[in-house]
Amino acid sequence: MKTLALVIGNDAYSGKHALQNAINDAKAIAETFERLSYNVIYKSDCDIQEFADILYEFEEKLKDFDSAIFYFAGHGFQIDQENYLTSINSNLDNINRFNVNQTCVKLADILFIFKRAHTKANIVIIDACRKFIDRGIDTSFSAVTAPKGTIIAFSTSPGEGAKDKGLDGHSIYTGSLLKYIGRELLSVEALFKKVRNTVYNLTAGGQTSWEHTSLINDFYFNTGQMVHSLAIPYEETVVKDRNYILKGDNFDNIISDLKSNNWDRQNPAMDKLSKT
Repeated sequence: MKTLALVIGNDAYSGKHALQNAINDAKAIAETFERLSYNVIYKSDCDIQEFADILYEFEEKLKDFDSAIFYFAGHGFQIDQENYLTSINSNLDNINRFNVNQTCVKLADILFIFKRAHTKANIVIIDACRKFIDRGIDTSFSAVTAPKGTIIAFSTSPGEGAKDKGLDGHSIYTGSLLKYIGRELLSVEALFKKVRNTVYNLTAGGQTSWEHTSLINDFYFNTGQMVHSLAIPYEETVVKDRNYILKGDNFDNIISDLKSNNWDRQNPAMDKLSKT
């Protein structure tokens, strides 16, 4: 499926609410999505106007795509059972139900974008609730129902906070996600289950990721377009057969003959390979 991803990471909150790893997390996710051959819109440290503009761009572009992903790393919370994602100009020391809409984005508005787009599969990943304590705010997300064709993945269960760091320079949740997202033929539901088990174990039960799904179609982040392990001493274009560029030397000629599906070329090529 042709996939469009919007990835946002916000670190530059004021004072004690500043984060250290949200942008690291978002950037790593965006780079992974690009390696998966997705079309990616990436933005860091969004103020409310930039947040609104990039959501509009995302909505307009979705008309040409089959599936969509929205990823957010930053602060989030709920007021009166409404879930909010914060821009960097949110005054987190003085958020209340009257001013919250001036500097925050409702999760419901993002879900409405997917509903209007008629995409076949939609993935929402929220690595928020990077916990802060403030009077009058529930510093967690409330449970939410995913519209048809959508899976919503939270870094925490309702009522929990999330850690901003803890795994390879990333939050525990995004660090866990990055370990599994390149696995070939791993369904999105199976992937998030592995992430949930990892997060739970790494936090000794203190944090449990949570999903709600109403996906109709199957979705796999990686169907072979990205090599699972880059710890091998070769470039990705060498390991991914379809991306290998023949240079015309003797060994490349053998490879070309082996890929020809022609027995008269393949059989002599096997003899040459055994002598190489």
